[in-house]
Amino acid sequence: ETTALYTQIVQELPLSTPSDALLRKFPMLLTPFIGREAELAKMMELLAASDCRLLTLYGPGGVGKTRLAIEAAARIGPMFENGAGFVALQPVESVEEVVIEIADVLGFSLQSTLPLRKQLLNRLAEAGELLLVLDNCEHLSLAGLAQDMLQAAPHLTILATSRTRLNLQAEWLLPVRGLS
Repeated sequence: ETTALYTQIVQELPLSTPSDALLRKFPMLLTPFIGREAELAKMMELLAASDCRLLTLYGPGGVGKTRLAIEAAARIGPMFENGAGFVALQPVESVEEVVIEIADVLGFSLQSTLPLRKQLLNRLAEAGELLLVLDNCEHLSLAGLAQDMLQAAPHLTILATSRTRLNLQAEWLLPVRGLS
């Protein structure tokens, strides 16, 4: 019953485009979204819940986790006061680089004389409502950083994609499998 309601809401929401001012660094999509309406509805339901601040889409490589995350963020991101940011982590090799990438996507300037992680946490705490998509997390140990960000920024919601879960108590999980 709840999923049917969110499916209706998803269908009624206008599709945003990556050029919208509140969607930062989202990849341009060249194909239509098909075949994932049930997962999208479930994601919208979870992201709308006030107690879901970390949602991880997990499953094997190549099944469409990134595409699903982009679609959900494009639809729900503009509903966050400060929109959504997309952080591509595939080329990133360390947690410190993740901090730099997040700051870059969100337009935060960081000073090299102060600890970068602390600066990011301070800026996130001041940022207000924000959806942050962290794509391809599996090769990094992000549990500590994600935990710190969620604690520092009470209005931050993280949508992660990974082949494995982040293993945080606050993490909500949505398995993504191949299309039938």
